Amino acid sequence: MSEQAPATLDAGRAAQVAEAMLTPRGPSDPDRDWWRGAMFYEVYIRSFADSDGDGVGDLRGVIDRLDHIASLGVDGVWLSPFYPSPGQDFGYDISDMRNVDPQMGSLGDVMELVEACHVRNLKLLLDFIPCHTSNRHPWFLESRRDRTGPRADWYVWADAAPDGGPPNNWLSSFGGGSAWTWEPRRQQYYYHPFLDCQPALNLRNSDALHAVIDALRFWLDLGVDGFRLDAIQCLCCDANLRDNPPRLPGDDQIRLGGGPGNPFARQQHLFDRDLPDAIAIIETLREAVEPYRPTRALIGELADVDSSRFAVKYTADDARLHAVYDFDLINTDQTLEQWMRQLEVRSDFIGSGWLMNNLTNHDSIRAVSNLTGFAERAGERARAAKLLLFLQATLRGGGIIFQGEELGLPQPDMPFEALRDPWSINLWPDFVGRDGVRTPVPWSADAPGAGFSEAEPWMPVAPEHLALAVSEQQDDPDSVLNFLRDLLRWRREMPVLRLGAERTGAHAAAPLIVFDRFDDTRTLTIVLNFSLDERWHPVDPPARPVDCPGGTAEMTAQGLRVPGLGFGVLDRGRPAHAAPGPG
Repeated sequence: MSEQAPATLDAGRAAQVAEAMLTPRGPSDPDRDWWRGAMFYEVYIRSFADSDGDGVGDLRGVIDRLDHIASLGVDGVWLSPFYPSPGQDFGYDISDMRNVDPQMGSLGDVMELVEACHVRNLKLLLDFIPCHTSNRHPWFLESRRDRTGPRADWYVWADAAPDGGPPNNWLSSFGGGSAWTWEPRRQQYYYHPFLDCQPALNLRNSDALHAVIDALRFWLDLGVDGFRLDAIQCLCCDANLRDNPPRLPGDDQIRLGGGPGNPFARQQHLFDRDLPDAIAIIETLREAVEPYRPTRALIGELADVDSSRFAVKYTADDARLHAVYDFDLINTDQTLEQWMRQLEVRSDFIGSGWLMNNLTNHDSIRAVSNLTGFAERAGERARAAKLLLFLQATLRGGGIIFQGEELGLPQPDMPFEALRDPWSINLWPDFVGRDGVRTPVPWSADAPGAGFSEAEPWMPVAPEHLALAVSEQQDDPDSVLNFLRDLLRWRREMPVLRLGAERTGAHAAAPLIVFDRFDDTRTLTIVLNFSLDERWHPVDPPARPVDCPGGTAEMTAQGLRVPGLGFGVLDRGRPAHAAPGPG
């Protein structure tokens, strides 16, 4: 690791943060703490519902389908970007942070959606991109003119290397080579961690930072309840532009996005990700939202780093982010042993920090195909989908459910000719990309466009999704859709699952994943069987089984019998001086 950033916490520090996790925070204040343990539903607007027949989802479509979201029992909605954008990264290249792209709707639609959410007791989070803009944003157009204007230093610019090439060896994580692009107007390179149409803002410049904050306040004043902040690992980069060293054979590094062939994975990202100066920027963002009541939550997407270990740094002391939205469970090598190790790391290092658990989002593969592909291949997709949702709902922290996960949708095949995502195209064929997860939500199996749109959808409806449409699951009590509704209703009645601490059991053997959730009133042991075969978990009295939605485990004289892809919960009563480990 860089000398600028802490590596991992040692065993002593791990013990300290574990103790901090058990330290009472005082009486819970609903206005202050509503986000703790909250479950959100992510809407990828372009693929959710099209209200105006142009083949692209929009804000009005979200309003029209809001009762479906509310019926799930989630606490809030997170919207993907709807700001004006050239669309080269489908909304993550913003040309105006304080407006709405006409294809998505209008400011009036946003205000109506805020009200519609609040009437249904749903919070509304917006996706906000603080680290970069589009290269067509007026700020960048002004910054690139010359080196002396008022916004000349609002982006990360650098002179060419002595040989005329880029200033250093930093790479775009989206493939395509260097993270630097030459701008002839300034006779300098600009930095872009992602696509070359997404120049990085220089948030060390106070004027640029406060312009971003003004945009945040604009939406807060319209009544939104917080933000998912995109790519916070890129809030700043090394001021000296030092080269990243190569990744060494055997380096213990998390799996990065983009597949095994992504050149980005060949470096140790010491100087272009997770820089210490980012903390001061985050604290300034937090200061900006603190005066608002109820609390306006800041949830930071933390990728390309070991977010389970670093989340406590980004959420420390009620002065930084409220929570971290991480990719560790998505990107971990998909073996049960690795999953168990990842859960242990989370419990050991998170301390008083807070994670938003997610198994799928708009940048990943659908969970039932990515994480339990063996079950899908065996024809057990629905049971695997329920198992994953149960895991997500019982882990410590909050959670974000991506649209379509309530239906147990699998990942559809996308031939190269159908790809729209530049990341996928750049890294084909090692990276299957993000297009498959972004296909339209199937609302009605028999309607044109599966009820998503009367026009040709911007992405094709996956044929294998039609049998899983909302219309096909709505009245089936055994469907994944109704299971999730029951699950979140049950979770609301279990304060220990929303706010309690967590401890994993190092002795739990794959394919069982076992962990405790506990507070000062009770300890629940969660047991999940990630195999197709029956397994047993030893139980010591006075533990007793808990009725839970979809639970298939049963107590016997030999212990807890857990069918393949099944799960169960044990109530072990009030903890003693310290909460015991599982089993």
